[in-house]
Amino acid sequence: MKRERIQELIKSNREIEFEYRNHRYSITYFNEECEKPISFCEFYRQPINVRNPDELLNITIDSRTLEDILAELPDSAFDIY
Repeated sequence: MKRERIQELIKSNREIEFEYRNHRYSITYFNEECEKPISFCEFYRQPINVRNPDELLNITIDSRTLEDILAELPDSAFDIY
């Protein structure tokens, strides 16, 4: 999934779930008044909360940025709510 598409989904508060290396991850949101309204986590783990899509896409998993990981996954790998 390309950066622009991810940014569109985030702007419209669409929850995103995906699998990477046999682990499920999610991107969810708090209300807009929160200092860090975007939440990223591996299922059942401590979330990482960020201010904006740029911070989100710079999170690393196994030394790879989330942006790179999401870009390589096929569209069928995502569940969007």
